[in-house]
Amino acid sequence: MYFAPRQAQTTLQCPHCPGKLQIARTCHEAYMRCPECGRRFPLQQFIARADDAMEHFLESLYVDRV
Repeated sequence: MYFAPRQAQTTLQCPHCPGKLQIARTCHEAYMRCPECGRRFPLQQFIARADDAMEHFLESLYVDRV
C-alpha cells in the first residue's frame, strides 16, 4: 500500500519573508505554507511557478484537494 507524503519542501520563496515554502496536504485540501513566518497560501497563486518538488507532490494527490 502506498501513502502519499503529507508535505514536501519546495524552492519557491515565501511572498512575505525570505523562507522557502513547503507544499502540504490535509485529508481534504492541499496548500502552501511557510515554516519560517507560519503563513499559509492557496496553491493557485503558485501553480505557474511550480518547481519539480511541487509537481511531484501534486501527482500523488486526488484532484478534489487542489
